[in-house]
Amino acid sequence: MSWGEWLIAGILLASACWTDLRLMRIPNALNLTFAAGGFAYQFLAHGVGGLGWACLGALCGVVPLYAMNRLGGIGGGDVKWFGAFGAWAGPALTFELLLVSVLVGGGIACGLLALRVPGLRALGIKLKWPWGEHPVTGGRKVAFPFMLAVAPGFLILLGMGWR
Repeated sequence: MSWGEWLIAGILLASACWTDLRLMRIPNALNLTFAAGGFAYQFLAHGVGGLGWACLGALCGVVPLYAMNRLGGIGGGDVKWFGAFGAWAGPALTFELLLVSVLVGGGIACGLLALRVPGLRALGIKLKWPWGEHPVTGGRKVAFPFMLAVAPGFLILLGMGWR
């Protein structure tokens, strides 16, 4: 990806993080605008081949996350966000970001479970949790915005010289 594409992807990520952390949702207008921009850019920059590449990238983001959405693991905004990202980044980078984000999300989930251990429970109770049931006192409905995992995943891949 060029520096301009990285900048656009970073703006998309920052915008999604802002709304997801505040409201636990990513607006359709945000995802649609960035997806349309990605498709248009790829077509104008690379022709029909670029448009096909953008479609494949969007599918690499949407298809696996749609399955997770149907199982109740993530929200629909996250699915659409990965589709929009895929239109800019293409299939390989989208799939890599998806894998790293799922691993980071799993680490966050393990950390939240650790807060239920008796020794850490007192510390966990002090943790402010604005996204529904508290991880220490909550039941099986504990949730966190997936962008909490996507943002570090993005930075990890960027730091690894992701291109």
